[in-house]
Amino acid sequence: MGKVIRYTTAFFASMIWASSSFAQGGGLNEVLQCTLKPSFSVEEVVSVGKAIPRNENGPNLVFYREPIVAPASRAGSINVVRYWDSFEHMIRGLETQAPSGPSQHFFAMVDCAGTRSVGRNLSVIEPGTAAPYEGGNLDESYVAIRQCTLNPDNSIEDVQSLLSEFDTDYRAEGDRTGYGILQILASGQDGEMNSAFAIRAIGENALGLGRRLDALPWNTPDSESPATCGSLSLWKSYVIHWGN
Repeated sequence: MGKVIRYTTAFFASMIWASSSFAQGGGLNEVLQCTLKPSFSVEEVVSVGKAIPRNENGPNLVFYREPIVAPASRAGSINVVRYWDSFEHMIRGLETQAPSGPSQHFFAMVDCAGTRSVGRNLSVIEPGTAAPYEGGNLDESYVAIRQCTLNPDNSIEDVQSLLSEFDTDYRAEGDRTGYGILQILASGQDGEMNSAFAIRAIGENALGLGRRLDALPWNTPDSESPATCGSLSLWKSYVIHWGN
């Protein structure tokens, strides 16, 4: 048990959306780290994003995430997160999505060049445990993220198993926070193949995520941890598109 506590604090507070509530979300995340151009606000970008038309080949879910507690380099930025079933679905969607007035306006408001990454979602919790965004009934929530890199001779399955144990030990009654891993498969960043991942927690609602963070232990990771992780970041997340 002590070892589990030591391990988990290297990445404890980061968490994913992988849950039955997001079953329609798909196995892949496409993420764009966009910078707002001068004179445009997050509220304006969110409004335009919601107006972008989406055809039958489009992403299952779309979120825009605004940094609340994050590195200074992310000031004035917004993450665009799109959920796809597979690489085939993503490429088909990118190829068949015709430019529209709102989409052209969106890219006039932000600069996303060279920031695209794609990762696979890995489940940590039992289906039915979580309900991010109150199961799709909310337009906003909060997300906690910790960026990590696997240590030598460890696998993403080691992390997955450890976080599952941790969630079982520390999930309070009534906690509906989504929790899991996004393993980066493709990006413009150098690094060992498939070694980068993020642990993410997505709140059932804003206060629900806050209660989860308050309840978790904050310990110091040791050399036995399967991964090395950075500081926790906190994001406000806006629902742009939630299925059909």
